[in-house]
Amino acid sequence: MFIGRSRDTIRDELLAYLRAEYTANSRTLLTSRGSDAYLDASALAVVLEGLEAQAEQNARDILPDQASDEAVARHGYVYGVDRRTGVAARHTVTVTGTPSATITIPSGSVFAWTDGTLYAVTSTSVTLSVGGSGVVSASATTTGASTTRDVGDVLTWVSAPSGIDPTGTVASVVTTGADAETVQAWAQRIVDRLRYRPGAGNAAEWREWCLSYLGLDVRDAYVYPLLAPPVSYPGAGTAGTLGCVTVVLVGPPQGDSPSNTRLLGGSSGALLSEVREYINGTRTILGLPTSSGTQLRSVGISTGDTSIEAITEDTQDAFATVTVNAANAYGFASPATIHSSSTTTSLVLTGDYSATGIDLASKAALVNVGTTVYRGGYYRVVLPTGTYNGGTGRTTFNLTATPLPANPATLTLYPAPANWSALRLAAFAYFDALGPGDTSPAARFPAEDSSARATLYTQALSAALMAVPGVLSAEVTTPGLDVTPAAKAVLTLDLFLVSQ
Repeated sequence: MFIGRSRDTIRDELLAYLRAEYTANSRTLLTSRGSDAYLDASALAVVLEGLEAQAEQNARDILPDQASDEAVARHGYVYGVDRRTGVAARHTVTVTGTPSATITIPSGSVFAWTDGTLYAVTSTSVTLSVGGSGVVSASATTTGASTTRDVGDVLTWVSAPSGIDPTGTVASVVTTGADAETVQAWAQRIVDRLRYRPGAGNAAEWREWCLSYLGLDVRDAYVYPLLAPPVSYPGAGTAGTLGCVTVVLVGPPQGDSPSNTRLLGGSSGALLSEVREYINGTRTILGLPTSSGTQLRSVGISTGDTSIEAITEDTQDAFATVTVNAANAYGFASPATIHSSSTTTSLVLTGDYSATGIDLASKAALVNVGTTVYRGGYYRVVLPTGTYNGGTGRTTFNLTATPLPANPATLTLYPAPANWSALRLAAFAYFDALGPGDTSPAARFPAEDSSARATLYTQALSAALMAVPGVLSAEVTTPGLDVTPAAKAVLTLDLFLVSQ
């Protein structure tokens, strides 16, 4: 590729050329700074520097991976690769107010977060319980990863409906927010399109067909050429079978949601028949039945030899030893034992953890409430003042004001570092970027070298945790070794915990 020269380089090369020409004619040219030749060469070098810089940029703009942002956009238009837009986070929010009342929520009602982010309430009404609480849905009015709130965050009504208190508490994350695709990532997808042009029913074309379907929130697709469908679902199928193809579809990142949103259809390894019907021409691009659709599948391959599937879940715990700085110190020194009598509103510890013992008042702790209600299982709670009963040898913490999502699933209470939320999100992002495993010999398209590694590398997960502000060191202890899933399977985070 042509590389433009700097003005100094151009000037020096011009002067060297002129000196050589004069010397060849037995003459001497004065080229020192300030001479006529020096000034002429300097002026010409300024002009040539700009021309060569433009020529270099023109050469780079031919290649999407080196092009300017404007040229990448042009490549995207020409090759039909649209830039992926940002996503607005959606949450459910617990509100309180007049007990047993049904409150109408005016159109245009919004919550606000402390940074000014607004969340439009999509519920038109809410019926409050006898205790005076209910749940509404809210979506961010802007897009981006920063629109995602943690469970427990307090949002403020810009104008609270009559009968509802001024604030609400985030109850769950329905959809995590996402930033718009970077220009670099967009350029890489354009390069992939140029490398693997869809056509003639090849792997790239099957991927494009699946990504174009709008009846499901398909975020990525992985094609396994020559992989026959299983006899029953879920199943491995038979690799190396001529005339067959299997495609695994992946949904949006799970983020903080306890439900695996990457698992389209909600059933591990299930056949996504509606997508296959779209490719067969019996459903529209929106998923509606039709008798006049266009069959995308080649007539040379039968429906029974094709399979469009959800990912197969392969759950994996992730535990790490993390050292943090003083500003993010753990709430207390050692784990405590949770008594089996604990409930969502009453946490009972074995031992004296009141003011007369190891006082845990105002300390942040982690309780395993189960992964079905909270992603990663371990829920952070700030403990109120505990009451010690010397007769039973137990300390009770009243959590009525901040109840747990579910009863403790295990009986150990762990200290929480101040940056616990950031550590969770870092682990979630790592797992959400993993792709499905490959066959042997490798046949997955796109291959792991270009898109979504399937193997969980413990050092890579440690590095993701190390990138969290306030972390001094991080070492993944579970799993003890790197983990590679089977073909079509994606490693899904089960329990996540960090300790000192």
